[in-house]
Amino acid sequence: MPNPLRTGFGSLASVDPLRLFKLPLPMQAEGVRLLFEMGQTSEQVRQRLGLSVQQVRALVTDESVFSRGGEAIAEADEAW
Repeated sequence: MPNPLRTGFGSLASVDPLRLFKLPLPMQAEGVRLLFEMGQTSEQVRQRLGLSVQQVRALVTDESVFSRGGEAIAEADEAW
């Protein structure tokens, strides 16, 4: 029998608010988007993460890209 908490993207429990909010902002936004891709409603995402509607919207609309230290240097070198 399939596990209703598990989807093709992973499990809902893998997006843990205690760990999620220790990550950089772009990764937090990706975690919120992942919950929506798993079929969660806005209310379910809000409750799971303990956020307001405005906070969820802000994270979903965040378009910043996460890069690890040194990646920007490597990308600049490749542009030459």
